[in-house]
Amino acid sequence: MNSEVKPVRTGYMPCSAAAVGSVIFPGLGHLIVRARFRRTVIVAAALNLAATVAAIVIAAPVNSRPDLAEVIADRSVFIALGVTLLVLGLTRLWTAVDSAWIARPREGSAIRVASIFTSAAVVIGGVGPLVVAADYVRETDRAIEKVFGDEDATTAIPSPLTTDVTTDGSAQTPTTIGGGSVPARTTTTIATRTSTTTTTVAPFADVERVNVLLLGGDAGPGRYSMRTDTMVLVSIDPATGSTAMISVPRNLYGLPFPPGTPLADRFPDGFEGIANAVYPHVDGHRELAGGGDDAAAQAVKQGIAQFLGIPVHYYVLVDMLGFVRVVDALGGIDIYLPERIHTSRSPSKDLHPVPHYFEAGQHHFDGTEALSYSRTRYSDSDYGRMDRQRCVLGAIAAAATPTALAFGLTDLVSAFGDAVRTDIPRDRLGEMAQLVDRFVEAGGFSEVNTLHLAPPNIETSRWDAAEVRALVTDVLAGTEPEGTKSTSEQCPTS
Repeated sequence: MNSEVKPVRTGYMPCSAAAVGSVIFPGLGHLIVRARFRRTVIVAAALNLAATVAAIVIAAPVNSRPDLAEVIADRSVFIALGVTLLVLGLTRLWTAVDSAWIARPREGSAIRVASIFTSAAVVIGGVGPLVVAADYVRETDRAIEKVFGDEDATTAIPSPLTTDVTTDGSAQTPTTIGGGSVPARTTTTIATRTSTTTTTVAPFADVERVNVLLLGGDAGPGRYSMRTDTMVLVSIDPATGSTAMISVPRNLYGLPFPPGTPLADRFPDGFEGIANAVYPHVDGHRELAGGGDDAAAQAVKQGIAQFLGIPVHYYVLVDMLGFVRVVDALGGIDIYLPERIHTSRSPSKDLHPVPHYFEAGQHHFDGTEALSYSRTRYSDSDYGRMDRQRCVLGAIAAAATPTALAFGLTDLVSAFGDAVRTDIPRDRLGEMAQLVDRFVEAGGFSEVNTLHLAPPNIETSRWDAAEVRALVTDVLAGTEPEGTKSTSEQCPTS
C-alpha cells in the first residue's frame, strides 16, 4: 500500500514558520512545511552541522580574555572561525529563502507582501549577526596582521658600564669622573638564542620582567618626520603583575647605544641631539639599525635599553592622530583637573579646534581634547606633560569597558590597525593577555611604581649613567624616588 504524499503547507503562517525554522537550523523550515528535501538542502544542512561542530570546538575553550587572545593569535584558527561563521550564516540564508518561497501564499497580494516582509525580517535578524561577526573576524585579522609582527622580536640588550660615566648632553661628550668597574645594574635575567644576525629572547620562560617600550609619535605641524615625544618603558613581573613605568623625557641629550652596534659606532658619545630626534634620524638611515621597515623604532629600543640598563623586549608605537580615533571609538575618557590647564594648539588641521584653557573640574574629553591635554606644555613643562600622559593612559584603561569595546568595535579595529605598530609577535598575544590580567589583578594603574628620569631625579642635559641605572633598579624593586607623587595625587578623580 502506497503512503499518501502530503501537500506542502502554504500561506502566511507556514511561510513565516519556514523562515524561522531555517534560521534555527537549516532544513528545519522545509520539514515544517513538508517540502521535499532536495540535494542542495541536504548539503546546506550538512555544512551547517559541520560548521556548528567547528564553532563549538573553537569557542568551547574560551573562558577568559587570554583564551580569546590565543584564538586570535593563531591565524589559521581565527580564519577558520570567520569561515565557520560565514557558513553558518549562508546556509541559513539559503534554506530560509528556499523554504519561505516554497511555502509562500498563493493568493492575496496583501498577504504575499506581508509574508515577504516577515520572512525578510526573520532572515535579517537571524543571519545578519552571523555575517557581521564573520566580517568582524576579517577586519580584525587584517588589523592584527598590520599591527603585530610575524616572527620573534629582537630584544635590545644593554652592555655593562665599564666606568662611572657622566654624559654632558650639551657637548655630547662623556666625561669619566671615577675609576674602577661598575657592573651592569639590571634585575632581569634573560636566556638568549643566538643566530648569525640577531639575538632573540624567550619573552616569558626565563625572563623575570617583561619590558615593553611605549612610543607616542606625531609628525605634527612643521615637522619633516615623526618624532617620539612620548617614551615610557613599562616593566611587568609576569609572576606577580607588579608593574613599573619609567618615563624618558623627549629632551634627554646624549642617548647612548650598546657598544658594538652600528649606532654606537656612528654616535660613540651618544646621540647628537635630543632623544625624540633618534626616530626620524634613523628612519632616514635605516642601515644603522638593521635596515628593516621598523629600523627607527628598533634604534629607540637600543638607546632606551642602554640608557636604563635593562633589556627592552618589545616596542609599541602609537601615532597620535590614531590615538585620537581610539579615544573617540571608546566614547571619550574622563579626566579630573585640579587646576586650570592652558592647552596646546590643535595637533592637526584635520582635528577640531580646542579651547585655549581647560577649566578645573571634571571633564569628559574626546580624542582631540585628550591629545591636546596630554601634549600641552604651556601650563608647566615637559615633565608635567609626562604626568598627564600617565593619567591619560589610566583613563583609557578605565574607559575600555566591555560595553565600550562592544559598541566601538568596528571603529576600534580600524583605528588600531591604522595607528599602532609593534614587534610583539602575533603568536604571543595569549601570553600578553595573561600579562595584562596579572597587571589588573595586582591593582592596575593605582599600584604602578613610577620613575620620571627628569629633574629633580636627573638632569636631562648632564646625567650619570650609573645613577640612572641605580634609580631603575630601585623602582623595579618597588622603591620610588623621594617625593614621587602617588597615582591618586598625580591623577585625582575628584
